[in-house]
Amino acid sequence: MKKLFDFFKKPPLWFLLVLAVIGIGGAIGGTLLLTQESLSEYVIIGYSFLGVMAVTVGYCIYGFIKIFPDLNERTLKWSENKPFWNRLFTEYGFRTILFSIGSFAINLAFAVYNGSVAIVIRSIWFGALAAYYILLIVLRGIILGYHVIRRKAVKAGQTEEDTYFKDTRIYRVCGIFLLLLPFALSFAILQMVRANDSFVHTGITIYAYAIYAFYKIIVSIYNFVKTRRTNEMTVRASRNINLADAFVSILALQTAMFREFGATGDYVNVATMNAITGAVVCALTAALGIFMIVIAAKNTKRGTKH
Repeated sequence: MKKLFDFFKKPPLWFLLVLAVIGIGGAIGGTLLLTQESLSEYVIIGYSFLGVMAVTVGYCIYGFIKIFPDLNERTLKWSENKPFWNRLFTEYGFRTILFSIGSFAINLAFAVYNGSVAIVIRSIWFGALAAYYILLIVLRGIILGYHVIRRKAVKAGQTEEDTYFKDTRIYRVCGIFLLLLPFALSFAILQMVRANDSFVHTGITIYAYAIYAFYKIIVSIYNFVKTRRTNEMTVRASRNINLADAFVSILALQTAMFREFGATGDYVNVATMNAITGAVVCALTAALGIFMIVIAAKNTKRGTKH
């Protein structure tokens, strides 16, 4: 009995992964049974599946917290003789920039898709979305391209102070480009209000997107606060771009939910809510850009790291 208690008190990683799979299966099964009219007779089973999901997810969170210190120690020990992996696990700045490559690729795919659709069907909506993703590509591309140049400059003997002030200039440039994002978004928001265009996530996908959107905004806010303690200005810029992108994810979720669950004949209220949320997102994005420009100006003027 004690062995069983110890097992559940500090579960092994493989057991938590199995439970995570079960939890995901429960979430999918429960959502299908509760949202499909043809399966309405199985509503009790659907709630049971969601109950299984809640229990397994809750226990997995507890389990990962318990094993994280040991898992982290073993990971670091494993990576000691592997320079790339060691940098990935130990250097926050390197990890942030590396993950930006993935974000860059995703933004590129969305830009190509929305741009292609806009050309084919002559859609202002898809054209505005393509413009938005193109600006994100430019922002992330500036940071990634600069890091390639900076790495060569540091190897050539560039001082830490010169590197910092060049980082700060890139931070300011990113702030300026963030001020342009609301202009691209405003065309998309105008189409939401006037032509009833919106982001579309139908069926079970809207629940998955809701989880993703809330995860994205929570993580982005956490990273925004966390990076304020670092002097790596390009890392801060990258996290700020992620936060601006997360704002739009919340707008996308709202418009998709109105389209999926909104009552027919209630177009005026939906348009008003989309306009208000869109205006708030644009204002927050612009404020973030202004914040970055002001911080860059202060740091450059004072000649110190803040």
